[in-house]
Amino acid sequence: MSIANSLESNFKQLQSAAGVTIKYARGESNIAVVAVPSSTQFVETSGDGYMESVESRDFMFPASELNLSGAETRPERGDTITETVNGVERTYPVTNPGGGRYYRYSDPYGKILRVHTKWTS
Repeated sequence: MSIANSLESNFKQLQSAAGVTIKYARGESNIAVVAVPSSTQFVETSGDGYMESVESRDFMFPASELNLSGAETRPERGDTITETVNGVERTYPVTNPGGGRYYRYSDPYGKILRVHTKWTS
């Protein structure tokens, strides 16, 4: 077993222990995925030159599980993630805090996605 496959296998154990079911949507297509919630701190600069710390709500899951319309894909602008918290649905748009990418890999092999979102209420 390669290190990359071991990493993905170990992440599946984390999904079982700490994962929540989310709905990942793009337009009319959506899928249910078990994701591990997390967060990332970003620094954004306003037009006035002020720097402000922003925290994104992240969702981590195996990249191979993001299949929309039958094809593996990567997060894009306009996608949304819906999570149920205490019986209430919260929808988070996929975002790029700090002007970066909408996602990043959480491992050096590209097996685990960390998707950045922001709760807008």
